[in-house]
Amino acid sequence: MDYRRANRAYLYMILSTIGVILVLSLWYVNGGGMINIIANNVISESVIVLPVIAAVLYSGEKLSVLVPIKKIKLPSLLLTMIYLCTLFPLVSFVNAFSMLFVENTVSEISDEVLAMPMWAMILSIGIFGPFVEEFVFRGVLLSAYQRTGRIIGSIVLSSVLFGMMHMNFNQFAYGTVMGIMLALLVEATGSVLTSFIAHAVFNTFEVVMMYATADFLSDATDMAQEYIDELGVVFTVVELACLFVMAAIFTTIAVFIARGIASIEGRGEFFANIPRMRRQGYKLVTIPVVIAMVISVSYMVLYAFL
Repeated sequence: MDYRRANRAYLYMILSTIGVILVLSLWYVNGGGMINIIANNVISESVIVLPVIAAVLYSGEKLSVLVPIKKIKLPSLLLTMIYLCTLFPLVSFVNAFSMLFVENTVSEISDEVLAMPMWAMILSIGIFGPFVEEFVFRGVLLSAYQRTGRIIGSIVLSSVLFGMMHMNFNQFAYGTVMGIMLALLVEATGSVLTSFIAHAVFNTFEVVMMYATADFLSDATDMAQEYIDELGVVFTVVELACLFVMAAIFTTIAVFIARGIASIEGRGEFFANIPRMRRQGYKLVTIPVVIAMVISVSYMVLYAFL
């Protein structure tokens, strides 16, 4: 599947997402019962994956070609877990920075999450969501874009689209940087398996922590807000500066770990030469993906400020 068809599939994905949002809104306006978070997650992930599967089937290509999956050596798997740990400061910084302008979206759904059994949320958010999203973004879309020879462009575009798929500025911000780091992991191993494992562990950790801190999370949030109100801008700047320094240090470590994983998997030379890869002259951004981006940003603006 080429990059043009991948971009059209992403447009259909966004249009389907908007369509589902409108249908559910009309359902609620007309007195329909609330849909629980698990059902909502299944619907959300379905409208992400179905347009992509349809595009792949239409192209006539095998999924095994578009979605690279191969066995990973045990040292690489262990380093992947360390790599994942180094990403938390980066995600924390980007999340904190985005919260200067918008609300934390995950905290807004915490009550819905905690109303369900933890095992169910681990399956839904910790496993099912990452499986679909890695299949689509680090699998099909990234592979389609890479055929142009624009490896860095492929990583960036697939990650930006991954962030936009969440349809809110908070998750867009840290989703994009997380997407870039997961894509680097795929480049280091040549397999989507590692990005899925890292994504699943990350989400599962977030779910478990949400349950573990449920009793005092609300009180801690109120106390933190009181301190922020008292200390004002100076406190916020210092906090962000500390997070930025930690993010810079640990992200640098993450890149070196990724290079180590690439060497173990026999992809060290490829990984080191990514910035110098020969391009084939194609432009990754086409009209369908521009339209999809405009729709996504417009919705995110409405979601944030209306």
